[in-house]
Formats: sequence, C-alpha cells, structure tokens
Amino acid sequence: MYILGLTTLGDSAASLICDGKLVAAAEEERFSRVKHHSGFPYNAVQFCLDQAGIRISDVEHVSLYWKPWILGHKAMQAVKSLVISPDMFRARVDRGVAQVSDSYLGMLKLPRMIRQRYGPSGFRFRYLEHHVCHAASAFLVSPFESAAIFTLDGTGEETTTLFSHGRDTRIQPLKRIKLPHSLGQFYSAVTNLLGFDMFGGDEWKVMGLAAYGEPEFYDFFAKRVLIKNGNYDFHVNIRVLDHHLAKRYQFSDEILKALGPVRNSDELINKRHQNIAASAQKVLEDVVLYLLEGLHQQTGEENLCLAGGVAFNSVMNGRIINESPFKRVFIQPAAGDAGCSLGAAFLTHNTILKNRRVFEMDHAYWGPRFSNEECAKALREFGLKYESLPDEELLPRVARLIADGAIIGWFQGRMEFGPRALGNRSFLADPRRADMRELLNRKVKLREWFRPLAPSMLEESSSRIFGVERHDPFMVTVFTVAEDQRARIPAVVHVDNTARPQTVSRRTNPRYWNLIKEFEKLTGVPALLNTSFNIQEPIVCKPQDAIRTFKGASFDALALENNLVLRSAQ
Repeated sequence: MYILGLTTLGDSAASLICDGKLVAAAEEERFSRVKHHSGFPYNAVQFCLDQAGIRISDVEHVSLYWKPWILGHKAMQAVKSLVISPDMFRARVDRGVAQVSDSYLGMLKLPRMIRQRYGPSGFRFRYLEHHVCHAASAFLVSPFESAAIFTLDGTGEETTTLFSHGRDTRIQPLKRIKLPHSLGQFYSAVTNLLGFDMFGGDEWKVMGLAAYGEPEFYDFFAKRVLIKNGNYDFHVNIRVLDHHLAKRYQFSDEILKALGPVRNSDELINKRHQNIAASAQKVLEDVVLYLLEGLHQQTGEENLCLAGGVAFNSVMNGRIINESPFKRVFIQPAAGDAGCSLGAAFLTHNTILKNRRVFEMDHAYWGPRFSNEECAKALREFGLKYESLPDEELLPRVARLIADGAIIGWFQGRMEFGPRALGNRSFLADPRRADMRELLNRKVKLREWFRPLAPSMLEESSSRIFGVERHDPFMVTVFTVAEDQRARIPAVVHVDNTARPQTVSRRTNPRYWNLIKEFEKLTGVPALLNTSFNIQEPIVCKPQDAIRTFKGASFDALALENNLVLRSAQ
C-alpha cells in the first residue's frame, strides 16, 4: 500500500511510504531552487513516484497536513485585535485574506488537481490536523513504543503548541495552546526586531547571535512579553510584541523604550543586539523547560519526541536533553513543516488505518541520487576537467586536500531530507583551523560572521569530544565541548564552547564515515567541519546545481560521487 503525504504552504514537501516504510521524501525548494518554497510540491511528488517506480494510480491514500476549513479562531483573534490597534487588525486581516484566497481554497481543489496533473487514480484524499501531523512525524518514526510528544511552532490551523501522549500507533492530544500565544511567533517577531527576515527563515541568526550576548533584557521579556502562567501554560502579550506587526517591522512604544530602536538590516551588530538575542533565547528555553515539566507529570514518560519549527532550536534542545526530566529525546531531521508530509503519511498508515509500526527513522537520506556517469556527463557538459577515482584512491586524496586547507564541495548518495546537510550535500573543511569559520562564512557562504559551523564526527568518538557519549545523527542539538578538545577543533566550537554535532554512523553512511576516518588517520582528529552545500539558495540537489555553485563561488575542489574536480586544474 502506497501513501503520499503532502505539505503545501511554506517549506512544501512530499513523502511516500509503502507498507509502512519510507521510500522517498524531499522538499520542493531543492527542485524549484526557491528557498522555503510555498505551493504545491509538483517536483517533489514526481520524484517520490519515480523513486518508487509507480504512478499516481498505485497510490491508495493522499494525506495533507492541514484542515483548511478551521478558520473561526483566527477570525476571532483578528476581531479582538481591533480593540488593541487598527494597525494590528489590518495586519491580521491582510494576512488572513491572502491565506484564504491563495492557499486554503486551493487545498480544497487538490484531489482534482493531482489527478489532472499526474493521471487518473482512485486514491482517498485526507485532510489532517497540522500539529497532529507534527506529532506523528516525530513519534511514529521514533524508536519508542510510548513517549510524551511536544510540538511547537508559529501556528497550525489555530494551535501553536500541542501536548500529546503516544502509545504504539495511537497519538492522544492532551492539551492545546492556541493563537495568539505562540513560541514560534514570539521568536519570529524578535527576528525582525533585530533587523533579520522571518520570511527568509532567519531565526537561525538570532540563535547564533545569542551566544555572544548576555540576557540583559530577560526580565522584560519574561514579565512583559512571554510569560509563564499557572498549570504549565504560557501567555504572549501581543500589546507589547505582536508577530503580525513585526512582519511589517512595526513595534510598540513599550518594547522600543525597553530594548531600544529596531536594528536596520544593514546596521552593524552591536552589544545591545547581542543581548536582545541572548535574552529572547533564554526566555524561550526557560518557558519550554517549564512546559515540559508539566508534560512529564501528565504522561509519566521517560521518552520525549519533539517536532515543529521551534524544535530546530538546537541550543534549546541541548538544554532539554541535559535539564528536562526526560531521559531520552528523539527529533527527526525534518522537524519543521516539511516533515508534516512525513507525519501525514504515517498518521494515515499507523493511526487511522491501524497498521503496526515497522519503520524507524535512523538517517535522513531520502532524496534523489545520481550515478557516477550522470555526474561525469554533467561535468563534461559544463566543460570541466575531472578525474574519476575509486573510493580507495578518492577518499584518502580528499582527506589530504582538507588537511592541507582546501574547502571541498562534497556530493554523494541520496540528498538529505530536512534543512541540515549531513554529509551528502556538504561543504567540508578542516575543523583544526581557527580561521576556517571566517573563511567559509565570508568568502564562500557569504553570510554573517557570527554564524556557527558544525562538526561531523565519527559516532564512536563523541564521548571523546564532549566528555560524555552523545548521539545525534541529524545535527539538531548543541552540547558543550570537552575542555581538552576545544583547541583541537576551534573552527566548529562556538564562542560559548559548544558545538552542534552530527554523529556519523558507519552503518547508515559508510562512505562519509570512511572519509572522516581517513582524515583522522592523517590528523588524529575524528571530525570534519560540515556546512550545507549552498550559497544563498537551497541546498544543491542535482549535479548541475553543484557545478553551478562551484563555477560561481570560491572553494577549492568538487567531488561528485567518484569524480574529482580541482579548481587549480581548470
């Protein structure tokens, strides 16, 4: 039985499962080359069908991650906002009208549109709740038979935070927090307050910047903006900081008086901006830890599954692992809205159709792959000189290039699902060089100086680098690096002595594991600097994307499967 799961607003994506096992999953942005692509994932769906070797007529169920008719609560919130501010009301109405006309009405036409596009099919189409799809995307592919489930983002239909309990194939919602009280919208509003762009996904920048600051404004945020209530709840004071006004870079007099003026996007970052970021980050973490205490009390579980866009806050996740009452935490690699396509498919198969669970997500490699010959053909078409080498020659040579200071574009195997490059579509470099972070950020990635870079390390070596054993194949948690290791890998240690690791398994990615092992043989360091293979665009998908990036950027070599291109040879 084939089931297709869909995400069709921001970060649109498709996932296909067969008899309860994942076959393919990909974000539309990788094909369209439009970051955070919003709209139907035409190319991602076609890829999923092609990967399985089927037609749409072979699909029995198509499940969408949204119930577009749930509009009453949002409409009521818009009406209530009129009492606070006409500007706030207009911002909500403008956004709501656009969503209904451009997105929600289109969802009701999807079954017919899919058949028109891909051919006749007798599939059953299902509309599923957004946050329950998030919950399913985490729990139903986790290693846990039972777990507490916590999902948190900007908003679904009306819910912003969902507390659930998962047992076997069942997901029982326990408590919902609804608009306008949203952890994701709070953090997005701060993103724009700091002169970044929430629509561009710049929340990452706030998290990275926070490590440079002190929580000078913590009390203001905790007492006036994001406030803990009794009964493990929280409240966002939209009179002080409103997400919809922040989209337009409009802020209340109270917040400007407390924090100072809004940063312009081209303004140099100063200590005040760093302290605002640090304060917002800390209050988010503290509220989440407070909520999780209540979820633990309610479920009695030792296992926790996390999903939703806020679950990408890896600094917060590190504190959850270290400080929450849960002993084991699972976060899948596409925890944001793209992962709802995964959740919609598994929710249908396991929970609605009551089929037993037979799949555990232990890697992220579910996208397209390309053969050596396809890669070589693309290189010839672009007129690039290359060598084709077997792994026993290529891997030591690439490791040597990296040890000698080269930055490598590394392209192999199936593309990752989710926003992290995990060794199949990555820039790789030497983590021992203290200047490598600045070099990559400024000359290659063309991004802010404060953005951290991450290590990919041999799974077996995590205890050496962190002082205790850590397991994170998806690069979604931050941990403190052992004191005696910090000077050995300075390029991947953030200013607060932390790192966001990918622990690489020899079982799930043997070729990448072997490359890191070759680097360890040369240097004694069982890790590489790894950042996503992209420059101000989505992560590369096809060989042609990687080649265009190589031709337009400043890095030293490109490895497309077993084909090696050296810039010095061109």
